[in-house]
Amino acid sequence: MNKSSKNLKWVKVFSILIVISVFLSGCYYPIIETPTTEDLIEKAVQTLQAQETQAMFETLVGQLTVAAQPTETATATMTATNTATPTNTPTNTATLIPTNTPTNTATKTATATATPIPCNLAIFVKDVTYPDGSILLPGQGFIKTWRLKNGGTCTWTTGYDIVFVDGSAMDANQAYDLSTTVKPGESIDISISMTAPQKEGTYTGYWMLRSDKGARFGVGENGTKPFWVSIKVRAGTGEVYNFAEKMCDAKWASVNPDQELKLPCPGDEDSLKTGFVVSKEHPYREDGARENEIGLITRPNNLLPGYIQGVYPSFTVKKGDTFKAVVNCEYNYKNCDVFFELKYISGSSDPKSLGRWHEKNEGLWYNVNVDLSSLAGQNVQFILYVESGATAKDNQALWIRPSIWR
Repeated sequence: MNKSSKNLKWVKVFSILIVISVFLSGCYYPIIETPTTEDLIEKAVQTLQAQETQAMFETLVGQLTVAAQPTETATATMTATNTATPTNTPTNTATLIPTNTPTNTATKTATATATPIPCNLAIFVKDVTYPDGSILLPGQGFIKTWRLKNGGTCTWTTGYDIVFVDGSAMDANQAYDLSTTVKPGESIDISISMTAPQKEGTYTGYWMLRSDKGARFGVGENGTKPFWVSIKVRAGTGEVYNFAEKMCDAKWASVNPDQELKLPCPGDEDSLKTGFVVSKEHPYREDGARENEIGLITRPNNLLPGYIQGVYPSFTVKKGDTFKAVVNCEYNYKNCDVFFELKYISGSSDPKSLGRWHEKNEGLWYNVNVDLSSLAGQNVQFILYVESGATAKDNQALWIRPSIWR
């Protein structure tokens, strides 16, 4: 076999091998390659890198877990601290302690000791008459009454005085004796007769008490402030003074066989033995009709001789002033027999009469109209006077709207 033939033969063999390889690869038979040394080294490196990565990942997770645990512990600790703080912390404990400490007890004791109740102290209760801002006519007389309570530790005796200290005295005296003894905790009504100034305006008078040792005291925390009367003076026309409405401004008295008896105001209609004075908004006239004006019932005592009278505060009369009233007996008092009289006192003179009217319960009444011009310019005290007639029984004397008109 020549050389060319041999070459052809190897070509054929190599071609057959290629065909077989292609056939086998079409039948999906894997070709197993023998790894080289380089391949093995690269595979080992990749494996080590994967292991290191996994280890690093696990280490990182572990670190994160550990890092998270202190945060939760701190939060729990803070929460516990905050929850416990209001009750157990030294700050809160210190806040609660002062309530019971000896220091506070000593402070309270010292405070009580520093402000003891004064011996002489008055407490204002109320204005019994003429509250602040009351309107009066020029020259009108009135009786101011305060109700005061003894708020001190010493008894007020009749050696104590009520004294004027400032403002307008309104024709009152500078000092008056206390009328009765007032023990600590008791109250007293203090009344003073005054006269409104002639000029229009607002007037205030300040008053205090004075102890039997000459020390002044009044109201307020330490008894250093005065109490007062404050009025407004305004000129007016029409009805300028109503005796029924001002009933308790007057000093009322009745007579027993042995002595004159001072009466309370208002009185009690059951006090027949001593007599009484009351006002009624709509009294019944002796004819049985109900009056639409205010009435004044003045009942003498039930003995003969008997009378009742009310002396009113001073009043400055002007020209043209007129006293008006209707006088009669109250309904249902069939045996009523009385004398009505209007009197006045000027200065220190004895009472003088301005008119006298006899009334019985016969179903009639009398209209009184007295011109007061003769007293113009004078400061007088008017007196409403009722005297029993032939009998002392049923003497319910009724003045209907007794008043001064201008």
